[in-house]
Amino acid sequence: MDFSFPYRLRVETISIGALSLELECLENLEQTIDAFFSEYEKTGEEALFEDLCPYFGVPWPAGVALAKLVYEERERFRGKRVLELGCGLAIPSLVLGSCRISVTATDLHPDVPVFLARNCSRNKIGSLQFQNIDWRVPGEERWDIILASDVLYDKLQPAALLSFLNCQLADGGSILLADPGRPYWESFVKTMRLSGWSCAEELRDSVFFLRTTRASARLAP
Repeated sequence: MDFSFPYRLRVETISIGALSLELECLENLEQTIDAFFSEYEKTGEEALFEDLCPYFGVPWPAGVALAKLVYEERERFRGKRVLELGCGLAIPSLVLGSCRISVTATDLHPDVPVFLARNCSRNKIGSLQFQNIDWRVPGEERWDIILASDVLYDKLQPAALLSFLNCQLADGGSILLADPGRPYWESFVKTMRLSGWSCAEELRDSVFFLRTTRASARLAP
């Protein structure tokens, strides 16, 4: 499987607990975005730029922080149906895979599974499950634990995320979200609480975490 765009890559090593992960990632995000946009200008398909922009291709602080917390609490994920939403480089999923814990990584961008496969191979992790999911369109599948990091960077995302979680979290399931403190975070947490979710918020290493659960009775979408 090849990339859809000729990315320039580098390898970054990230320490997560006792793990040392080597990640193939973009050499320079800003330069990649500039080149990517220029290509879409040539094709006349600028409307696709927002969905296909390669923001996923670098390690973001919230994703690394979530991966560290997942490693600390790794045993609670064992035997569960675990989903990482909008995974990007999928560092939390790579951590679980390194611990031989089943997880399904998901993203909308077509190049994410290519990066995932290459990073699994580089770190000698058995192939992780991947699904191409647009979480703005909730589906039917249910998950015991849903993970996500830094997915609230657009004004339309809080409502879409709440709808997805409400539809696809299994009864009695739990959610673990990480955010660097983007403008929509506080309003999202408030909306979760008003919608009947049980929420516990904490701050670790300048990253906000939200643990949410709900009773077995499913909330209306």
